[in-house]
Amino acid sequence: MQTQIKYEEEIIKELQNIPDEQILNLLSMIRIFKKSINMQRETDFYLKKEFDEWDTLSDEALSNFEANLP
Repeated sequence: MQTQIKYEEEIIKELQNIPDEQILNLLSMIRIFKKSINMQRETDFYLKKEFDEWDTLSDEALSNFEANLP
């Protein structure tokens, strides 16, 4: 929690030095950044699911191959 408070204080210090007319640009950048993080999480989840399915298929293929060996 202390680390978060430290970052919040640093962010507030930085905000104090930004002209008012640039705050809207900063807000847009923050929103884009948050959206990109969420999109990346969704993509990572999808890829993990795909890899898990590939592993299952690979295991099944290996089992079928081994079952057909003489």
